[in-house]
Amino acid sequence: MYVVITGASRGIGKALAYKYAESGYNLILTCEKSIEALSLLKSEIESKYSRKVIIKKGLLDEEDIIDDIYILINNAGKCDYGLLQDISYDRYKEVVYANLDYMFLTTKLVSKALLKKKEGIIINISSVWGIVGASMETVYSMTKGGVNAFTKALAKEYSESSVDVVAFALGAVDTDMNSNLTSDEKEDFIKRLDNNRMYTTKEVADKIYNIISTNQYKTGDIIEINNGLK
Repeated sequence: MYVVITGASRGIGKALAYKYAESGYNLILTCEKSIEALSLLKSEIESKYSRKVIIKKGLLDEEDIIDDIYILINNAGKCDYGLLQDISYDRYKEVVYANLDYMFLTTKLVSKALLKKKEGIIINISSVWGIVGASMETVYSMTKGGVNAFTKALAKEYSESSVDVVAFALGAVDTDMNSNLTSDEKEDFIKRLDNNRMYTTKEVADKIYNIISTNQYKTGDIIEINNGLK
């Protein structure tokens, strides 16, 4: 069976690719820019785990969809920091496209295969900021709130199809999204976390895999993996 993972060239998407390959799945991986990094990941996974790995730059097309897809992980996303008054409409559209349009278009396409088989799981990677909101991340918070609403609504829509839809609202994870922080800002941020550190991408991937593989969820759930963001 295949798992589709968007935004898989780095961070959480890359960690999820390793986890699902290790667990016996073949992969369809996408990225928006870093196709070289994705090519390297493909080679590493094929060599280490002997899995089939298909890679694609940009959105998937009809010809990329195969019948043996079982899981879609909408992981691709973009963060943006700044006062609302300072965010241009072009910057706003970039975040909305990455966090909402990409998810909508990919889900609409991949779900055809899942609905045809009447089985499968759609996993949307969200954020705690989509629940509680974050100062200086208004647009990001708005889009992640949209991810959560999309998850709940689609779960109802697909309730008779045996296709589950679930979102994971993540707390502080050590990824490139935090590269805007200075060392002092990062240190102060970490002090406010419950465990005094950010999650690693591997920890998050392991938690997501374990919850899904052991059915510790109901379709429509927004599951928090939070270490103190509020």
